[in-house]
Amino acid sequence: MLTVSHDSVVVESNLLVGRVACPDCGGRLRPWGWARPRVIREGLGTDWTGRALRPRRSRCTACRGTHVLLEVRLAVRRADMAEVIAAAVEAKTVLGWGHRKVAAGCGRPVSTVRGWLRAFATSAVVIGERFTSLLVRDAPDAVVLWPKPAGTAGGEALSVLMAYAEGLARRFSATVTVTWIQAGIATTNGRLFCSSWWAAAPNTNRPLRQGVVGGKGGRSACHIPVIGVFTV
Repeated sequence: MLTVSHDSVVVESNLLVGRVACPDCGGRLRPWGWARPRVIREGLGTDWTGRALRPRRSRCTACRGTHVLLEVRLAVRRADMAEVIAAAVEAKTVLGWGHRKVAAGCGRPVSTVRGWLRAFATSAVVIGERFTSLLVRDAPDAVVLWPKPAGTAGGEALSVLMAYAEGLARRFSATVTVTWIQAGIATTNGRLFCSSWWAAAPNTNRPLRQGVVGGKGGRSACHIPVIGVFTV
């Protein structure tokens, strides 16, 4: 899997001219058919809708490996938009809501929301540690952005993700707006909420690539606000 811009026209253009790098060897990715179609749920509450999606598949001209390209608003192995999962994590971590109340707010099955929250909580410690190292590496003023102690592993992980997103925004000046879920999804190639992937101690310390964070014209890949979706 490789995270790319939500703009399919830009992604297709970049593939055709060889601007998308292979995450394994750094070679150039080219179009290679399509992945299986799927339906992604977007929106909160009872107003959610299903969006038909068929991700682009690519193949490296060097190592011949294939990669499915997922837009930055999607998480691997999840049938819901990433910002919906992010809203649930915030409601649990910041507001202290239980999984049933969060599920009601999101308009999703209780078992689904419980799985999201459990996956994030299980990986919270390693997420916090990994993004702390990335914050030091990528943020131009990491000391200023250093998060305050949150008291819980989940709170620490969320605080570091927010700080890292702010660090990326400052690094690219005013041309980029980055939310924590965008930063987390882009850096992990969509696997932010995959506890099995985190348990395998993945390497997310590879150099930051402009194409992962930015979309067309240097702007962020998506502009969907996450903070403030739920209010007390």
